[in-house]
Amino acid sequence: MIAALFLIIAIAMGAKMREIQKSMESVETVSIDMSKVKDGSYTADTDLGLVKVKVEVMVEAHQIKTIEILEHQNGKGKPAEAIIDEMIEKNTDEVDAISGATCSSVAIRSAVNKALQEGLEK
Repeated sequence: MIAALFLIIAIAMGAKMREIQKSMESVETVSIDMSKVKDGSYTADTDLGLVKVKVEVMVEAHQIKTIEILEHQNGKGKPAEAIIDEMIEKNTDEVDAISGATCSSVAIRSAVNKALQEGLEK
């Protein structure tokens, strides 16, 4: 009986992990040329199921000045928030994920990318 219970839990966890992996793979970003991002404050969010992120990105003189995480429902993904320092330093959302917090890293990068897209000159 206990073995059956563990088997059911393992199957359910495996299915959830596959769902999370699919949601991460479905994230689409565009390459952002910061020289084309206007000054301003831009807000965007990303929802990957178990991980939800909302950010506000402040741009001045084509530089990312601040990234504020307004919401981060993350399970154990809190360490991924360190990724914002690297994005500001490198002036891009194209940075590596934080090991052990990959899903939250992907969600944060996606939300920042969406926010920066809002500021692109048309």
